[in-house]
Amino acid sequence: MATYFKRKNRDRSVSILTLVRVKGFKPTSRSFETMAEAKAWAEPLEKELKKQGKRGGARADLATLTIGALIKEYLADPTVNVQRAYEDKHTLLDWWSAEHASTRVVEFGVLQLRAARDKLAHGGKRGTRAPATVNRHLSVLRSAWNWGRAAGLIALERGWPSKLLLPEPAGRTRFLSDAELARLLKAAETDPVMRTAVIVSVATGIRQGELLGLTWARVDLDGGKLTLMLTKNATPRTVHVPSTAIEALRSLKEAKVVSSVRVFLNAGGQPMEKSWLVARWKKIRADAGLADLHWHDLRHSCASFLARRGATLLEIGSVLGHKSPSMTMRYSHLVQGAPVKGHTELDALLRGQ
Repeated sequence: MATYFKRKNRDRSVSILTLVRVKGFKPTSRSFETMAEAKAWAEPLEKELKKQGKRGGARADLATLTIGALIKEYLADPTVNVQRAYEDKHTLLDWWSAEHASTRVVEFGVLQLRAARDKLAHGGKRGTRAPATVNRHLSVLRSAWNWGRAAGLIALERGWPSKLLLPEPAGRTRFLSDAELARLLKAAETDPVMRTAVIVSVATGIRQGELLGLTWARVDLDGGKLTLMLTKNATPRTVHVPSTAIEALRSLKEAKVVSSVRVFLNAGGQPMEKSWLVARWKKIRADAGLADLHWHDLRHSCASFLARRGATLLEIGSVLGHKSPSMTMRYSHLVQGAPVKGHTELDALLRGQ
């Protein structure tokens, strides 16, 4: 059972020190102003620990684990720190570590999550965050939470609360015009590495993570293709590389600083990380007068350029590595009304020829 101690504070007020001890778990304690508050915290916690103790598989620090410690263990897990999105996860979880480092997991629930969501959306030095950004923060903590449940750090019954995500506006699809592409390439001329990154991205439509993880062993300069092993769909695929992009890659391989492994390097000759790419990208797009352009828009632009020059939705989906045809439908308006293979023969048939 929980033990309660009355303590006189320096200001002559009285607080209730509450100690919960259950065999198999580390003792945990908290102070409360009233006995009612103390019992409301201790009794359900004691019941939960006893249940977990009978079931087995729970860690001894189940009652004392903090959000900060959970995040630290999650990021250190070997199955997590090799993930392609690890850097993004780390950055997003830094916010949670700063806000709730000492908050105990057993005391962290839907009310705290909703308060954190509101603060993400409307508070802090960054001001208002977009719903998509808030949802990314929530989703990455959900991943850490569910990992903790599987690892015995959180009771299995404590599933992630539903209906936390904010509604998001319809997906953004921004394409470069021919003139904008020319301006972008002109602005990137002083940075050969970034210019090559832009050319390869527009020419092939590969994702940012696929680009950053590209190795020379997977680039066939003579055959004009590259093989992507770490893809979003976890399915390796081979991509055709147009001659302009091949020429840019050849020049990059002949540069003074080149790696025998990674294709894209930062100014220090180390594998390029997302943060470095984004910093250089912001300058280039500003110089080109395209401040609203996101890196992912280069992938959309690849699809747009192909569609406007006769590629079918099936072909576009193949180039982009879409697993589902529905993902390619966002580009359908670009090919609507264009003749397809067979139209000429159908026309002749209707003429009776």
